[in-house]
Amino acid sequence: MMRRLSLLLVLLSMAAQDTPPVAITSPAPDTLLRGQVTITGNVEFPSYLSAQLDFAYASDPTGTWFNIQSFSQPLTDSTLAVWDTTTITDGDYVLRLRVNFEDGTFQEVTVPIKIGNDVQPTVTPEPTATPEPETALIPTPFLLAASPTPTHLPRPTPTALPPNPVSLGRNQIYASLGRGALVILGLFALAGLIIRVRRY
Repeated sequence: MMRRLSLLLVLLSMAAQDTPPVAITSPAPDTLLRGQVTITGNVEFPSYLSAQLDFAYASDPTGTWFNIQSFSQPLTDSTLAVWDTTTITDGDYVLRLRVNFEDGTFQEVTVPIKIGNDVQPTVTPEPTATPEPETALIPTPFLLAASPTPTHLPRPTPTALPPNPVSLGRNQIYASLGRGALVILGLFALAGLIIRVRRY
């Protein structure tokens, strides 16, 4: 009975303080988290037995919780865990800090969060400087000089080629043809003479 009365007095005195005795102070509710996230909070009850930090899928109807960190000592405005959010898929989740007391009771607090490692952060474009108007450039006039009248160069005189020593004239061709015809006629006459001699 005395233990429960002292616990009630402690709870009332802590209720008058600014920070609750069980609280997740960071991240704030509905914060978009990515990468390594530091979770801070308070766990400062006198009848403290143990505490645990868990997470669950926001849309999970089974109420299954996954442990992030367990504590055997009370903590005040301290880092509860450094959570690697890249190990889970993007989506809506709930963080839960539960404190277990010596009498078998517990107290817990939950914080809804969002994981978005695949979501690119929106980058605000920097304002671009307005270019100053350029001064109009006036082209410098220039005069075109008259081109000189072209002079006609004399055409080169073709040089005659030397005579080809192996070329044949018309008379030489006729003479070669005549000799060839005479040789053929001679061969026919000789062949006829041989045939006649063999007959006799």
